[in-house]
Amino acid sequence: MRITMLTLTSLFILACVVMLPSFGQEAQEGSLIGKQVYEESCAHCHGLEGRGDGSGAENLLPRPRDFTRGLYKIRSTESGQLPTDKDLFDIITVGMPGTSMPGWETSLSTNEREEVVKYIKTFFSGFQENEKPPREVRLADKIPYSKESVEIGKGLYVELGCVECHGNLGRGDGTSAPTLVDAWDFKTWPANLTENWNFRGGSDPEDIFKRFIGGIAGSPMPAFQGDTFYHFGLTPEQSEQYAALEKKVEDGEELTTEEEELAAQYFEINDTAATAALDWAEGLEMSPETLKIYNDAMKVVYEKSWHLANYVKSLSPEKRPEFAIGKHVLRSQYIQGELPALADETWNTLEFSYYPLFGQIVVEPRQFNPSIDSVNVKSFYNDTEVVFLFSWDDKTHNTSEEENEETGKTYQDAIAIQFPVRPPKGPTDPKPYFLWGGKKPVYLWQWKASAPDTLTELTAKGIDKAEEQEAQGNFAVESDYTDGKYSLWVKRSLKTDDKKDLQLDVATFVPIAFSVWDGGNGDIDTKRVISSWYSFVLEPLPSTRRFIYPPLVALLSFGLLVGLRRFIQRRNS
Repeated sequence: MRITMLTLTSLFILACVVMLPSFGQEAQEGSLIGKQVYEESCAHCHGLEGRGDGSGAENLLPRPRDFTRGLYKIRSTESGQLPTDKDLFDIITVGMPGTSMPGWETSLSTNEREEVVKYIKTFFSGFQENEKPPREVRLADKIPYSKESVEIGKGLYVELGCVECHGNLGRGDGTSAPTLVDAWDFKTWPANLTENWNFRGGSDPEDIFKRFIGGIAGSPMPAFQGDTFYHFGLTPEQSEQYAALEKKVEDGEELTTEEEELAAQYFEINDTAATAALDWAEGLEMSPETLKIYNDAMKVVYEKSWHLANYVKSLSPEKRPEFAIGKHVLRSQYIQGELPALADETWNTLEFSYYPLFGQIVVEPRQFNPSIDSVNVKSFYNDTEVVFLFSWDDKTHNTSEEENEETGKTYQDAIAIQFPVRPPKGPTDPKPYFLWGGKKPVYLWQWKASAPDTLTELTAKGIDKAEEQEAQGNFAVESDYTDGKYSLWVKRSLKTDDKKDLQLDVATFVPIAFSVWDGGNGDIDTKRVISSWYSFVLEPLPSTRRFIYPPLVALLSFGLLVGLRRFIQRRNS
């Protein structure tokens, strides 16, 4: 009988384990496939034990996720909650834009990705210990995107201190940006909110809203909770009244008895709501009354978060700009008379051409963690000169203030614009090696933040074999750094007397490439971001013949009709 009872008890326990809900830890047998896939595809960065210490981790920024602490950045769940299985599956599928984490949708089958999710969860015991499913962020009562909502969100962006990290215009250049570290004490940078194609977890207002309510675990980005918003628990009208009373006290004015009672009432509401928020965050049991207090208080938080999400959405274009190829190639436009200066409104008549950049990983020292991902360019020309406007985002402004301990050289921001010495005669004509040439030399314009109004001409036959030209060209140069963005204005003659210079002709496609250094990211020498060869062209003027031919054809047609009419009249008579 004892054996029978023991057997039944064992079967009951086994049934309970099998019937654990899907958010709990799966049985180890279900993760054997995931273990194999993880060790083959994931361990190089995340480590065999999931600690984020794989062989490639040292070269990556941000560092690979340490799964053993249960801190996951991108979730659909509230602050302090673990991600759902779908959250983990989605990240494995689409990757983490702007980082070294790729999407695995085409490399791993659906079943393999599901098994990897199960295996990743074995690294953190919290998945097994959780008996309740994680609380997901509620998306009810969404405030639609509108100009009015964006304007409210713009005010909240300043009020809530978002500017301190993300900067005035969202380029990640806030005053606190250079000092930020994550939960592992590794350097981390705030997101550039003007580039939504790099948003991790999606760029729709719903996705952004989840980041506000759930926070980004392990990073300096907090969740919007009870203590995030001023006068939590009060309605906007009550908050305004309470702020006025506080202002009177700060100014040394005495409150009336009625005002003191009102201030005490508002303080009690605020304190009760904050206590309820703390109980909710800790997962404590809450009475219906306390739960109502919390939900009522969070309505204001959710409303403001939707407005802020809509504002963040407004900072980026609808989609990533098309690369400067095909119909998007840079076409310098002809203009009569003086070419526009740096601040001239004429530049607003042109669209930027977009040149993507990537880390230089061919030659030591390499750049595995690029911080600048593109250069934008516009151009005009007249009968004798050409002018370019280059711009790129950079979170910090570095002008030779820091020294590299190994090389003794100073870090600084810089850009080099690369051309072949002579443009190819046709599309099949070979170009120089895109990394600053080789046997075929390249011609370079180099600008450094330490000399903001100077451009240096170089000739290079290799990435570390560049020399200044003896005869420097006559350039006009202006530059500006504002709100995390560099603007560089360069004007030069179409033709020069120096055979080492690039000579420009109308309707000739000229190869162009870029190298950019971010001193704040440790870029120096070959450690930088680069582009491959693209091209630009001085757009020829449309022929005036197109204005002559139509009226000429019309006139000839009219003459023929008149002649035909007279001929018919004479024949009939």
